[in-house]
Amino acid sequence: MKVESDSVLFYLGTFNVQCHECIVKNTFHCPVKRTCPYDIRRCFTVSMRLNSREILVYKNCTFNCTFLYRAEEPPETPRRKTTHRFNSFYWVHCCGSNMCNFGGPTNLERDITLDYPLEEDIEGNAQLVQSTVFLSIVSILVRNTLT
Repeated sequence: MKVESDSVLFYLGTFNVQCHECIVKNTFHCPVKRTCPYDIRRCFTVSMRLNSREILVYKNCTFNCTFLYRAEEPPETPRRKTTHRFNSFYWVHCCGSNMCNFGGPTNLERDITLDYPLEEDIEGNAQLVQSTVFLSIVSILVRNTLT
């Protein structure tokens, strides 16, 4: 909050806020501490799913938290119809005290799927062992027709 007194501008709030600062995957643990610039008084954490096995977590200082206010949010983009859940996880936390952006949601382990083998049906595959005689005859006929 700004307060003006005798043509001097004062800011009320905490100055030289310390925040966790890191970009990590699959953990909200961030041992690096940073002292924010004098006029920046907020810390934030943003995390999002990169794929089925990775979540990116970004922690740092921020000037304001307007990305959390409903009036400041951009409209939702049209959704694609898909059966994949890759970008379904998104978590944001913004706060205004020292080291307040520690930790994260406690259900991270449930959200990251374990490694599993991917098996897909291949469409249009043929077993050449059974049809080699047929393909040989067709090849000879086509070759004789073209020459």
